Amino acid sequence: MDMDQDSRSSIVIIEAGAGWPAWIAEYQRRAPNATVVAQTASEGHAEFRGRVLHRLDEIGRGPNVLSVAVVLCAENAQDEARSVRESICNALSSALDGGDLVLAATDDAEPFKQELFALAGRLCEAPHASRVNVRVRFSSSESGTMPSVMPVTRPSSSAPRRAANSE
Repeated sequence: MDMDQDSRSSIVIIEAGAGWPAWIAEYQRRAPNATVVAQTASEGHAEFRGRVLHRLDEIGRGPNVLSVAVVLCAENAQDEARSVRESICNALSSALDGGDLVLAATDDAEPFKQELFALAGRLCEAPHASRVNVRVRFSSSESGTMPSVMPVTRPSSSAPRRAANSE
């Protein structure tokens, strides 16, 4: 097996109540030295952040290179939960040596999806973001991309059409 492959590691952060998507295995194959940190139902947000940061510190002192981080998010309206999620994501992004930071959730309500997209945008603007690919995935999608947009065929009408070229 390729020595570079052997030295790559991944970390999966699971917020209490988050699901485990089937596609996560594809990321773990690319970085086989996997660590999972799961928040228990009774664990506070600050305590969870402390455990994640401690584990990141341990990984940073080891021989492996962190190349994949997946954060399995659970919809939570508490400001503290959102703040902790962002703090964890910033720490993961700083710890990644290139590679992917994936924010993941089930197909929850549209406002939660927008919240994750907004977080991804803030992560992309961070100083260390140039070496990290920030992605957002939802469990019902088969890939991390949207299908191509198909052109809308307009029904024929008597309304004037805009010309592509100006006269």
